[in-house]
Amino acid sequence: MTASASAIIDAAASAWASFDAAGAAQAYWRTLQVLTAVAAVVIFVSSIDDLFIDLAYWWVSLGTFLRRLWRPPPSRDRLARALEQSIAIMVPAWHEAEVIATMIANTVNTYQYQRFHIFVGVYANDPDTRAEVDRMRRKFPNVHRADVPNAGPTSKADCLNWIIQNVLLTEEQTGELFDIFLMHDAEDVVHPFELKTVNGFLNGYGMLQLPVLSMNRPWTQLIACHYLDEFAEFHGKDLPVRSALSGMTPSAGVATAFSRAAIDALRAERNNEPFNTGSLTEDYDVAHRLHRLGFESRFIRYYARTTRYRQAWFDKGQVPYQRRELVATKEYFPDRWTTSVRQKARWMLGISIMGWRQLGWFGDLSNRYFLFRDRKALFTAPTGVMAYILLLQQLAYWGAERIDPDLEGLPPLVTSHWLEVLVMVNLGFLLNRLFYRLWFTGRTHGLGYVWLAPVRMILANLIGFGAFWRAMRIFVVHLITRKSITWDKTDHAFPSASELKLRRGRLGDILSFWNHVVPGDLDAALRAQKHRYRPLGLALLDRAAITDDDLAEAFAEQAGVDWEGVDPLAVDPNVLRKLTPRQAGVYGAVPIRNGGERVEVVLAEPLSRGARTELEALLLAGKEASRVVYRFAPLSDVAFAVRWAWAPAGLQPAISSVALLRRLGLIDEAGEAHLWRAVRAGHHRLGDILVRAGAIDHESLQKALAARNGTPSLLGDHLAGQGLITPADLAAALARQAEGAPRVLDTALALGLIAEGDAERARAEITV
Repeated sequence: MTASASAIIDAAASAWASFDAAGAAQAYWRTLQVLTAVAAVVIFVSSIDDLFIDLAYWWVSLGTFLRRLWRPPPSRDRLARALEQSIAIMVPAWHEAEVIATMIANTVNTYQYQRFHIFVGVYANDPDTRAEVDRMRRKFPNVHRADVPNAGPTSKADCLNWIIQNVLLTEEQTGELFDIFLMHDAEDVVHPFELKTVNGFLNGYGMLQLPVLSMNRPWTQLIACHYLDEFAEFHGKDLPVRSALSGMTPSAGVATAFSRAAIDALRAERNNEPFNTGSLTEDYDVAHRLHRLGFESRFIRYYARTTRYRQAWFDKGQVPYQRRELVATKEYFPDRWTTSVRQKARWMLGISIMGWRQLGWFGDLSNRYFLFRDRKALFTAPTGVMAYILLLQQLAYWGAERIDPDLEGLPPLVTSHWLEVLVMVNLGFLLNRLFYRLWFTGRTHGLGYVWLAPVRMILANLIGFGAFWRAMRIFVVHLITRKSITWDKTDHAFPSASELKLRRGRLGDILSFWNHVVPGDLDAALRAQKHRYRPLGLALLDRAAITDDDLAEAFAEQAGVDWEGVDPLAVDPNVLRKLTPRQAGVYGAVPIRNGGERVEVVLAEPLSRGARTELEALLLAGKEASRVVYRFAPLSDVAFAVRWAWAPAGLQPAISSVALLRRLGLIDEAGEAHLWRAVRAGHHRLGDILVRAGAIDHESLQKALAARNGTPSLLGDHLAGQGLITPADLAAALARQAEGAPRVLDTALALGLIAEGDAERARAEITV
């Protein structure tokens, strides 16, 4: 050992010998005593505040009850009959491709209202969301894409401002003015009677806020369920009290309706930008600005009888039933720690910190009081966690005393009588808080969620502290660097069909949900089924009431899988060898990929359990894979692949024509994909052609297909040989099928991809 090392060790030993461990412990314990007193006082002040809101809730509830004795709220029938005002629904979107289409379709199908349009704000640098919104525009004429010229993400306020500009532009183009502007997010599950409620109650107010609640979640998801508790209490007690006492209701950012006069006043105040782009919580900001401008806002809790569906008890399918429901918007809130902390940090940063900085203290005493409530989380969030730490310290000390009775005693953390009384009072306040949390959770979501509410209260405090820490860190960095605070968007999820409890298990309901079929065509097809059976999807295709893309999408949703188009020329021949062309035709299935332990196969129609078992036996025969992954593809894609994928030589003229168009620069890659899809769409199965011509019925065709399995004859020859169709019928069907042969130049011309002169030029080169 060197001299220097020895010296260091000797110095450390000397320091340790001179260290007064007992004195340090006493100093540490005195610090805890001071923190205990501080925590007790802060918690007491906050609890008195909460108690006032509790008492005010009962006072407001009593007043509401007495008023309704002589002036009851408008009935559901009265609201339903009221003259409809035109409503613009604003949905800001950034990276919402996973949920926006389902949200739009569900919203359009849910509302019991006619005069509404949906404007979805999208960014140019978010192509996936734009594509989904464009897809919905083609399905629903009252859906509009509101383009945001700035690169995203900017802020939700900026997106909303551009949505309003798009609404105004639409008004100029159509001449129709919107009377009401309604805010929603891409994850919102709306209530059927929401627009009727807004339409009936908004008159005389600048803004209305309807309740926002969490969707029910599995009780094991504690982080997700703590939102369930908080929103049930906040939108069941705090907001009604605030609305009644102050005449001002903060917006929740969704289910918030503005009158036309309010939007015009906000535009005039901020140079045509109604929402504050400098705020992360533009909803909170806009409500206070409206209050300053003299507009009254109101929180509305309205119950309406609503038709829902449940599984039939003694039969298949679903049956309708009526239940009294709170008209509220529901959504999924985050179920992960980091996501929840990020979301709540944005709320705290926007409401408690930047709201204080930008709005200050204004208004009468009631408004200033509620501003204090909005901002007290800056003190209660760290104090609550400090109280937990102090409690754990005390419990650890008590445990140590039990283990080692000779441990030198330390004075209690609570050192005076007044502090002891204060701690006991705070304990009573805690029980009071727990009562209200259990009450509102049970009333809103059911008794099954009550028993873990105390655990979720502790979790909520810990998440609140994490949000406080993150919000303060972001704000301090902003102050030091002057770097703007950007939109810290939360990733969203949307409920499945079963979670929505909609009648979407049946094919017709799915097609209607996505607006693929009009009610008249669906009813006609269902009536025709009773006289001459044909599967509903094929019956609608026969009537040209839907496209086979629509049918593939509906089959996929019904089965809970994906759907995709199939280019047979892009499929690896080694994958195709898993089935013969005859087997592919029998099952309406084409293997498209083989990777790892799975084989991916597309289906034209759902298969019975027995047929799937047979198909899987064929696909897994080589033991190269252990499972089959199913998808659905348009019927024409599958039929085209069955005809050409195993024998692509017959497609060579078409392939050469497409290559020529690309070489001449007449079409690009996207145009080529569009062209091939149109070529495939022109191909029809012989059996479908015969059924549509009335040469054979569907059931006879299916029986013939089953009997033909294993025979070498072609389908047409087999049907004619069995006397099921006449030779003339067969000749006509074959001629009809030949009309769909790949004619690339004619198809490109019909699609408008090339001009007549371009087609002649290409034909000349092909001839040479």
